[in-house]
Amino acid sequence: MSERRFVLVDFTHMNRAGCLRLYEAGHTYALSRAIAHAATKRELVAKQRPVGWTPPSMFRQPEVLTEAEVIEAEAELKALQRHALEVVDPEAES
Repeated sequence: MSERRFVLVDFTHMNRAGCLRLYEAGHTYALSRAIAHAATKRELVAKQRPVGWTPPSMFRQPEVLTEAEVIEAEAELKALQRHALEVVDPEAES
């Protein structure tokens, strides 16, 4: 499943297969949920273009989103999904 995100700052990500991908500021991309979550935590992307957004300097080096960050984000998303699907037993809380 993918999520569309507006890129705020240029960043790169190398996937597990070793392919390097450049995401350019000012463009919208379909990202995997894990990449979108990891990039959102680093404030590299937004759901939509923010009002008053200005592109970063062209001399700024791209940020690097590591595979470790994506794996961590994937684990967080799985934990959130498990938590959302847990059955709540009201008697157990007493």
